Parts: sequence; C-alpha cells; structure tokens
Amino acid sequence: MVLSVFGVFILLVLSTTYILFSSIRMQEIADSSFQKERNLKSMQESLMTYQTPLLEYLSTRSSNALAKLLVDSQTLRNKIPANMPKSTDSTELREREVYALILSFLDMADAAVEAKRGRNIAGYIPVYEEMTRLLKYINEEVEKLSTERFRDQLDAYGVFVADFRNIQLWNLLFIIFISFFSILLLLRAVEKMTDPMVRLSEMATELSDGHFGVEDIKTSSIYEIDHVVEAFNRMKNEIGKYIEEIRWQENIKQEYMQERLRNLKMEELVRRMEIYTLQAQMNPHFLFNTLNTGMQLAIVEGADRTGEYMEYLSLLFRHNIRNKDSIVPLRHEIEGLKYYFYILKVRFPKNLDLVLDYPEEMLDGYRIPVSILQPLVENCVVHAFKNSAGPSSIVVRIEKRRSDLVLTVADNGCGISAEIVEGLLHPLPIDESSSRVMGLENVIQRLYFFYPDKKDVIEIESASGSGTTITIRIDTENEPCIAF
Repeated sequence: MVLSVFGVFILLVLSTTYILFSSIRMQEIADSSFQKERNLKSMQESLMTYQTPLLEYLSTRSSNALAKLLVDSQTLRNKIPANMPKSTDSTELREREVYALILSFLDMADAAVEAKRGRNIAGYIPVYEEMTRLLKYINEEVEKLSTERFRDQLDAYGVFVADFRNIQLWNLLFIIFISFFSILLLLRAVEKMTDPMVRLSEMATELSDGHFGVEDIKTSSIYEIDHVVEAFNRMKNEIGKYIEEIRWQENIKQEYMQERLRNLKMEELVRRMEIYTLQAQMNPHFLFNTLNTGMQLAIVEGADRTGEYMEYLSLLFRHNIRNKDSIVPLRHEIEGLKYYFYILKVRFPKNLDLVLDYPEEMLDGYRIPVSILQPLVENCVVHAFKNSAGPSSIVVRIEKRRSDLVLTVADNGCGISAEIVEGLLHPLPIDESSSRVMGLENVIQRLYFFYPDKKDVIEIESASGSGTTITIRIDTENEPCIAF
C-alpha cells in the first residue's frame, strides 16, 4: 500500500514537473523573441541619459559629471555583444550596424572629453555636434529595426500560439494518462487488500458448511493481511486434520461395533440352532434309551431287520448328540450322513436312489462346519420329491479344487424358483428373521457367518422341473470365523 501511494505521488510530481518545464520552455521562447528588442531599447535609453553628464562636463568640467560619464560609457560598452554570430538576415545585419554605430558614438564621446581636458574648444564642439547627429541617426535606426522586428513577431505569433496550444494539449493528455495510471495503481493496491479479505469471507462460509478441503488462500504483498491469511490457513488445516482424526476414530469404533454385533448375531444364530436341535431331538437321551429297548425287543422276537433299522436310528441320534463342536472333521459329517442314508433307504426302498461319492483319503484331512450336509439331503427328501411319482435320486459328492473343498448335493426333483433362490441366498438379518430358522436356511446363515469374506461359499443352481444342485466351497487355507 505504501509503495502504491508513493508511486502515485512520484507520478504526480513527474506530471507537475513536466507541466512546469513546458511552461518555462514557452516563456523562454517568448522571452527570446523580445530579448533583443529590450536590449536595443535599453541601450537607446542609456544613450539618451548618457548625453546629460556629457553636456554637463563639456560645459562645466565637473568631476562628478566626468565620473558618471565614465561609468555610463563602460556600462554601454558592456551591453554590446562581444561576438555576434555571422548571419545573412538583413535584420541582424542592421542590428550589428547599430551596435557598431553605438561604439563609434562612445569613441567620439571619449574624444570630446579628451579635447575638453586639453581646453581645446575648437576640438570638442564639432565632435559634440557630430555625436548629436549620430545619436539621432542611431535612434532612427533603432526605431526602424524595432518596427521590422515587431512585424516579424506578428507573423510568428500565429505559429507561437499553435505551438503553445499543442504543448497544452500534450500536457492535458499527459495529465490524463498519469491520472488513469494512478487510478490503476490505487485499484491494484485496494484489490491486494480486499481480495484476501473476500477470500477469507468465502472460506469462512465454506468452513461453516463443513468443507475443509478447499484450497488455501494465497498471500499478498501486505504483511498485516498475510499474517491474518497464514493464521487462517493454519486454523483451517488444523481443524480439518482434527475432524479427519475424529472420523477415523469413529470409523474404527463403528467397525468394532459392527464386529461385535456380528459376533452377537453369530452367537444368537448358534444359540437358536442349539435350541432347535434340542427341540427336534425331543429329549434325545430318553429317545435313545427307548430305541435301544425297542431294538432288544425286536431281537428277542426275531425281527432282525427291524432291530437293524432301530440300531441305525439310535446311531444317528447318538452321532448328533455326541459332538457339540461347531467345526468337526469331515469324517464325522460323512458318518452321520451314512446313518441317515441307511434310514432313508429303508423308508424309500424302491423310488429313492442315494449316492455318496468322496475320496477316502480326504476324510481326516479337512474340517467343516457341523451338520451342513444332512439338512441339505433332508431338504431334498421333504421338498424336492413331494409331488414326484417317478424314480428320485440324491447325489452327494466331495472333491478338492485347488484350495477349495467342494461339497455338492444334487437332486432330480421339482426344483426351486428363482425368487426363492434369491431369498435363500440373501437372508434377512438375524434380528429381523424368525426365531425358528431350520434346514437349508440355517445352513446358509451359518456358512455366511463362518466364512464372511467368501462370497461364493454357497451356490444354488435350480429351475422349476429340472432339479437342484447346491454347491458349498470351503477355503481350506483360511480358518472359519468361530470366535465370539
């Protein structure tokens, strides 16, 4: 701001100086045209006053008159230019002639004074008379020269006025330019002061709306405003960092709460499964003892097939209540499935074909969630063949594909519609689902909880009238999520 004001002041000084020197130049031009005229007039007046002491000395030989005469003579000689430049102008030539006549007049006065000193009356009287005639001639020449110069000055006056107007016009244009430039400097200085303040106001509005990612305000060349701008930028950045840190902490807190909620849901699902299992078992210890009693009665009465059936049924119940772990060896799951297959073959000896295909060496090398195959087979028996009169088949196959253990349950039943498949694969949240989750739904929800990062852990391929294939893919390189 100080520099801008100082610059405007310098421009004003320059403009004033230019106008002053222009005026002085015009005055010099005008003075130069009248200087010679004034010089001649001054010498003419001096010659007229020179006659008085000369006549007094010649009449009275007064020493005072002589002293004044000598002073006036020297003054006149000093006024005559010593070296006038050569010129072909008639006016200047006549001026040189007038100066020469004045010198002759002064020389004649000196001769008359010397004659007076020598008391030579006959010597100075003719000289004085000649001086009188010469003075008259000089006055006439001066008047003529003044008249000619005045005529020339009248002719040059128009040119002088035009030049003076041009100079005034250029002065006006220069003043306008300087004023315009000064206004630009002042506007620039005001902009440097106001622009950061406007940006501060805009940024304050942005910050009040919660937008802390706006670009920092650029500094200007004004120290005080730059100090405020830098402090505001620091405040904005610090608040932005603080808010980001709060958001980060909030995200961690939300992730922790989501993980805790997921564990609670998992715990709730397992609890519901246990309740359902207990309800479905109908006091399995009592039922197991009852089956043993029935089996012994069948043997005593000679009903061997009935005894064998009841033996497998008791083995199935014993298998289901023996292991309370969530993750069991693959062999445990296959054994329970074998018991269940035997019972199904007894119940449906003619129209149900059951196939269990697996490599023997895989049974002890892998662990899977408990009770995920039997509910799928049971779902096929209950739903897939309820309206079927022809031969039915269920194929359970276990194989290894790269790092995945692939369990497949396929049937040739009535199939499942796409809407039902979509609902099964995208179940409701645990807090919105019913308290009694059974069969296929229970298996799907448990698989999603055990393997939350594996989106294709279970797939259902089915269409109405063309059977259903349920595929479970368990990543053997990653442990299931079982910690609550």
